[in-house]
Formats: sequence, structure tokens, C-alpha cells
Amino acid sequence: MNSSSRTLLWTTLAAGLLLGTVAVQAQDAPPPPPPPGAPGPMAHGPGPLRQEMLAKYDTNKDGKLDESERAAMRMDHFKAMDKKGTGKISKADFPAAMEAARQAERTRREAEMFDKIDTNKDGYITAEEFAAFKPDWPGKDGPRRHKRN
Repeated sequence: MNSSSRTLLWTTLAAGLLLGTVAVQAQDAPPPPPPPGAPGPMAHGPGPLRQEMLAKYDTNKDGKLDESERAAMRMDHFKAMDKKGTGKISKADFPAAMEAARQAERTRREAEMFDKIDTNKDGYITAEEFAAFKPDWPGKDGPRRHKRN
């Protein structure tokens, strides 16, 4: 193999390695943010949890939460975490308070999902009901909180 052939071979190998590295990095990178004004993930409409939040906190009924409405929501969350009712949450109590809030949300979502699957409302999920259930998210690659078309 002559010198120019070896140079061509090494150049080709280096380019392939470089392109492979770039492709892997691009694959692992998060998707870019949508351009300003583009519809966001809620473009299809609010999901059940967002509808509940709007019903409870959207006092001016404009379909979104302004800063004062979000502050009221945060205050309710704080009060739920302040188990001792002291108006304070200690650093030691904070992890347990956060876990209790997460567990309450998981329990709510599980009950909601059970009710969706149990179509005959007999308090049991049959194999047929389970097999027929269509989750509320798009194809296998989409986030689970968005509706399927």
C-alpha cells in the first residue's frame, strides 16, 4: 500500500469515527426548544390534572394561571405539606413531606387509571378490559401525558 492510499484510508477512518461520534452525541442530546410562538405540548388542550387546577385556581376564568393564582396554588401545596400546622417545614421534615405529596398524586392517578380501565364499573379489571384499554398518550416515543390521536 502506497503512501497516498494509507493517507486516504486513515482520513476515511478518522472521518467515519468523527461522524459516528457526532451522530451519537446528536442522538443523546435533548430536542431543541420550540421556536417562539410555536404550539407547546399543551396545544391539544389541557389534560385532566390541568383542568382540575384551572377549575380550582383560575379565579378570573381566563384559561391560564397568572402569578397570584399560582401563588394561591403554591400556598395550598405548602399547607398540605405543613403537617404540624406551624407555618414552617423543617429541613428534616421536607423529604417526607415531598414524598407524601408524590404518593398522594400517584394514588390519585392510579385510581383515575383504574376507573378508566374498569369500563363496566364493577370494581374489577378483567383481562378483556385490560387488553382493550388505550392509554392517553401518542405513539411509543411520545410523552405519556399527551392524548393519542
